[in-house]
Amino acid sequence: MMRPRPVRCAVAAAAFATALCSVQACGRPSDEAAIHELITESVARAEKKDASGLMEFFDAEYVDFQGRDRAGTLRLITDYLDRYRGVVIHLLGVRVGAVGPDGRASVDCEVSLSHGAAEVLRRLIRYTGEYYRFRFDLRKTGPVEWRFTFAEWQSIGLPELFPESLDVLKKLFPGL
Repeated sequence: MMRPRPVRCAVAAAAFATALCSVQACGRPSDEAAIHELITESVARAEKKDASGLMEFFDAEYVDFQGRDRAGTLRLITDYLDRYRGVVIHLLGVRVGAVGPDGRASVDCEVSLSHGAAEVLRRLIRYTGEYYRFRFDLRKTGPVEWRFTFAEWQSIGLPELFPESLDVLKKLFPGL
């Protein structure tokens, strides 16, 4: 007589292992979500004038489109944040590219950058700031950790914004 018990135990163990792996994978954010969180947290740190905290997100091999390394970029950010009071950065659209098998990805994002008078006053007069489009190359350094390896940016006009950026801007500034 055959003993079906070991087969049932093996099937039950395989089902349990599959369920456990699925639960663990569900608990970890997707690469796209982790990258979006990196961008969101970077904006928050810059707005708080936490340049050193912001630099934690920059890879040791980081360089920007003008050849600045981490130290040069830290000086640029610090100079800007020291020069202006009341810096406000609104993260608008974020487009995350495909993640390569080598753990690299690119992201395009747009921000509205303003400084000076109180945020409430800017909203009253519907001053939305200056718009910038950033392109970042990223490298995955852990299960959900990403670091900037390259950045370039340019000033853009309202008509050049991504459609999703315009949607965010309209929510921030109704009647725009």
